[in-house]
Amino acid sequence: MRPETVVCDTGPVLHLQEAEALDLLSLIDSVYVPWAVDRELMRLVGDWPAHRPRQLQVVELETGSAEQAAHWTAAGLLHRAESEALALAHHVKAHWYLTDDTAARELAKSLGVEAHGSLGLVLWAAAHGHLSRLRSAARLEALFGSSLWVSPSIREQARDALKRIHSPS
Repeated sequence: MRPETVVCDTGPVLHLQEAEALDLLSLIDSVYVPWAVDRELMRLVGDWPAHRPRQLQVVELETGSAEQAAHWTAAGLLHRAESEALALAHHVKAHWYLTDDTAARELAKSLGVEAHGSLGLVLWAAAHGHLSRLRSAARLEALFGSSLWVSPSIREQARDALKRIHSPS
């Protein structure tokens, strides 16, 4: 199934950009980030406006979502950009919330929001035939070389998953 609506926090967008894999976002119908995520990316990525994918839409939070995000941030549950992205994902009933943060995934789960990370996006693209065996392995390794921290066991699990995806049935 192709996710129609995805909301990203800063991590996956940053890691995909570092891995030269932002084009994977074009496989999704609508990709949204709140202003806080876009501002954070402006600080972290040189010349971000030139790198920002066309399909990535920067949106303002509605009042209720902004208040919920501020509550999570004030409570120390998430950083501001993560809070705003999760509040937006919850509000628009996104198919996926893309985050590489464990606390954000847990909070998303408690809200009934399906969360995936950068690795999950690569595996999904491979499983749905959008990436060949070589390209999916290259994207995975590029993510491992980005600022994304991945434990050795998760690296092996991701590599094994790719092998299963691309093995002849």
